[in-house]
Amino acid sequence: MTQQIERTLKALKANRFGAQFAPSAAAARALILDMIPQNASVGIGDSVTLRQIGMLEALIKRGNNVINPFTLELTIGMSEDPAKHRLFKETTRKTFGTDVFLTGSNAVTEDGKIVNIDRAGNRVAGIIYGADVVILVIGRNKIVKDADEAVKRIKGVIAPAHAGWKKSRTPCAAGSECTDCASVDRMCNITVILEKRPINTDVNVILIDEDLGLGWDPDWDEKRVRAIESNYRKNTWSFKKE
Repeated sequence: MTQQIERTLKALKANRFGAQFAPSAAAARALILDMIPQNASVGIGDSVTLRQIGMLEALIKRGNNVINPFTLELTIGMSEDPAKHRLFKETTRKTFGTDVFLTGSNAVTEDGKIVNIDRAGNRVAGIIYGADVVILVIGRNKIVKDADEAVKRIKGVIAPAHAGWKKSRTPCAAGSECTDCASVDRMCNITVILEKRPINTDVNVILIDEDLGLGWDPDWDEKRVRAIESNYRKNTWSFKKE
């Protein structure tokens, strides 16, 4: 375990979050299965990290009732199909009130805060008050110094990259810096920073010693960044149809 990970786990616990270390994706998967009872219902917030570690398949195979709106069948072509869009929203709302809400996060800070930026808000709503127990699965590449650095990285590096891949109609997708745009495709509509554990929600972080999901510092070695990008694209529905 690196000093950065150790420091982050200690700070999360000081802020009353549950915080556990997993040295690998396989270890994280086993840890989460131990945390979730076999008869529990599990709501899913969209997370490439969950797909990368094989968490959804493991829960379904074990027999958990998994409510996941973010399937290929529901999400591809949703914007052009009103009926599919309605079904997607109905399924998303069913994730609230499950026994466990399971998702990832955009960033976790060394001083123990959890930072997320959403377009629709279902993920952050689920994290704050979607279930009694919330589990956030986060790779080491999502660790940043503080909340200011987290927002700067998400809006200045990660969102533009994602918008560009999706060919969104935002200034950042075309290579411009974040301009607090008014585009209908804007992904940065909602910013939520959990500074301490919400009083009625048991929020737990599983911090994995692997690069997972979408997150990097532009100063990192290019090979590492390209590996993160490639792994992300392999596990994202919008790229699977290409």
